[in-house]
Amino acid sequence: MTVRDDAWFEREYNPRVTVTDTSALVAAWSERSAATRAARPFLADIRTGENPREVVDVFRADGARGAVVYIHGGYFRKFSKVETSFVADGFLDAGLTVVLMNYPLCPDVALEDLIESVRRSFGRIVAEILTPEERAAVVVTGHSAGGYLTAALIATDWTARGLPARPFHGAAPISGVFDLAPLLRTTMNGEIRLSADRAPALDLIGAPQRVHVPVVAAVGGAETAEFHRQSDDFAAAWTAPRPSVLRVPGANHFTVLDSLATPGASLNAAVVDMALAAAG
Repeated sequence: MTVRDDAWFEREYNPRVTVTDTSALVAAWSERSAATRAARPFLADIRTGENPREVVDVFRADGARGAVVYIHGGYFRKFSKVETSFVADGFLDAGLTVVLMNYPLCPDVALEDLIESVRRSFGRIVAEILTPEERAAVVVTGHSAGGYLTAALIATDWTARGLPARPFHGAAPISGVFDLAPLLRTTMNGEIRLSADRAPALDLIGAPQRVHVPVVAAVGGAETAEFHRQSDDFAAAWTAPRPSVLRVPGANHFTVLDSLATPGASLNAAVVDMALAAAG
């Protein structure tokens, strides 16, 4: 019988416990991203709000037929758009503009305010930053915390914010934790500062699905059982349409991004296919 003590939750939810070379993997992200930023023209730090971190970078594709909006990970408390700029390499040659989003981090802001910031920024991206051609075929994707935030956009009533009910046309949350209650038992919560009384309201597995678009929930094949369960439960809870689950063979919580950033890889192909299907 499995003992679900704090050590179990830490092992299941903190990838740095089960992936031994995380520093090297993150350093490799930064190196690849620096190369991307040096090789490809982009618009840097377009403001989407008043917080200093409410900015986006835009890598515009030639003759763009759609756009991919990417939300970085870091368990709501680390990283920025800069470390994972390399994901743009997977989409620009397919004619998809890539928007990399920053957002304020915990504990500087409450998690609820962080989520609201992402919703606000996405609204401005759609209304003010994307061209009509890009706006016609938008896919949202994000990794780890960004996976949760991607799902939060699906659970948003956009008509109440002055946007179409379906301001994007597909979504791919990657390695997401959609029910945040288990994080209460981890060291990450020291900075996230989630409380037991607030966690149920932030549970996206039980949230209404507001944006009815194709959804692919991706998870690395080598990730822990809880990351797989979270994606499975998320996919089982929403039905209009029901999300599919894509397991990337051999990938851990960090290397799963290779499948997003590599043209033709399984996750990259899933995102491109959703965008191009919307573009017609």
